[in-house]
Amino acid sequence: MAKTLFLLASATLLLLPLQPLASDRSAEALSLPCNGCHGQDGVSQGASIPSIAGLNAEYMTEAMVQFKEGRRSATIMTRIARGYKDYELRKIARYFSSKTWRTVPSISKQELVTRGRRLHERHCAECHEDSGRFQDKDVPRIAGQRQDYLQIQLGLYYAGKEKLPQPSEMAEQLAKIARDDLPALAAYYSTVQ
Repeated sequence: MAKTLFLLASATLLLLPLQPLASDRSAEALSLPCNGCHGQDGVSQGASIPSIAGLNAEYMTEAMVQFKEGRRSATIMTRIARGYKDYELRKIARYFSSKTWRTVPSISKQELVTRGRRLHERHCAECHEDSGRFQDKDVPRIAGQRQDYLQIQLGLYYAGKEKLPQPSEMAEQLAKIARDDLPALAAYYSTVQ
């Protein structure tokens, strides 16, 4: 009996190197759990969840590492990000950055959108260039994100109660905007294609 167990254990150990390691998973395979919240190929269908298709890979990697390390607050992302190694988060970010950005159509009252455009031009255009379409490793694309998501995030940044890393310039500009104007900014950005 002991000899049989020894042989089975030895055979199992010999086969282990033939099993693919979790680290060898493709970027697409690593990204599959993301689709549950962020939508197929990263295009969100949830009102309060951002689209991640086409986001800058460096920005997205940093955000996911911040979730993982607890430097950025989230309901679910903190727990999910902890399940990945940093290099896997980079693979996921590169995967979604290679996808085409697709704006989900938004309907807002025109006067709200117009007020939001004026606020953008006065307070936000310097960093969020091209009506919020611009993005780099420090600035995410906000044009075309879902209105509810944008309004929630702006509210969190405005209140300053959550762990949400942001440049000091954003806090300074938000301090110049009334809390009642946040829905107008969200409406404006959500309608930009």
